[in-house]
Amino acid sequence: MSYIVPDEELLQTRTKKFLKRIFIMRQLGTILCFFPIFSVLRDMHYESGYFILLAVNAFVWPSVAFLISRRSSDPVKSEQTSLILDTMFGGAWIGVMGLSPMPSFIILAVFIADRYAAGGWKLLAPSILGFTVSLIGIWLLVGMPLTLTFSPHTVWLTIPLATLYLIALSILSRKLSTNLSQKNRQFERIALMDPRLHIPNRRLFEQRLASTFVQTQRGNSTAHLMLIDVDHFKDINDTYGHEMGDYVLIELSNILRESIQSKDIPARFGGDELAVIVMDSSSQEIMQLSQTILDKVRHFRLPINPDFRMSISIGISSAAAAGSTTDWLKMADQALYEVKRQGRDGVQYICEMS
Repeated sequence: MSYIVPDEELLQTRTKKFLKRIFIMRQLGTILCFFPIFSVLRDMHYESGYFILLAVNAFVWPSVAFLISRRSSDPVKSEQTSLILDTMFGGAWIGVMGLSPMPSFIILAVFIADRYAAGGWKLLAPSILGFTVSLIGIWLLVGMPLTLTFSPHTVWLTIPLATLYLIALSILSRKLSTNLSQKNRQFERIALMDPRLHIPNRRLFEQRLASTFVQTQRGNSTAHLMLIDVDHFKDINDTYGHEMGDYVLIELSNILRESIQSKDIPARFGGDELAVIVMDSSSQEIMQLSQTILDKVRHFRLPINPDFRMSISIGISSAAAAGSTTDWLKMADQALYEVKRQGRDGVQYICEMS
């Protein structure tokens, strides 16, 4: 069994972007936390050692965490550990501040919003646990101080944390959400398109077939279903190889796209079978279109064998004559079978169920 090997360079690029995003947000958060915590510690007349530790946490720790994650064999897991450590450091500083309410509640709110945005409850739960244990442990260690009042300058220094960080988090979340939405649309397009022929696959075609049939029943439009089968396709594969068989289908797909209108819907319906939903055309116009496609296919030549003659069989049915999408498809299939029964290389139009 073959496996798809991820592009190592692409994975490394994505990891670097992820680590860079975390580093920027961590550095912004620690700087914005530094000032209100510094203000409370100064009001509580702490020794200089606490201010040094605060500066290390604010200005050194983000770079250390970034380097650790970058050198780790599992950067994502390493970064999750660092995010939990961030909350533990935050809990420790709240304990040192004697539970001062103004910075403490804002810091807690920022941690909850950030951790939930980063990893949901799976990351938030251990972060809150670490935060609580660290807060209680450090608070007990420093003598259980209680600082319920705060100075005006502490309030002013807390405002940037309460606003700027949450704005930055919102911008980042919006950007990631937009990128994810774009990726989802790309994946959906890949899942619904034939990768070789660059036309809808059967899954998408059946969706369009059903919606088109509903439109015709409401009288909003008319539609014909055209099933196209490459004559003796197995012989082409057996004689010239599967790559040349794919080449034949690609060229047939190109012929269809250049022959039909932009509102018509081509698709790969099966292995060697293509289909087209032809919109708002009369029976005469659909027959003219079929003849045009037949003629173009007859002039097709294989690069490796100019003497090769290709032909197709086309079965057509009208949505107006069908009672359901299934009937519509069956009628086109019956028409295709009739062409093959008569010797292939032709077109048959069935306008009612047999």
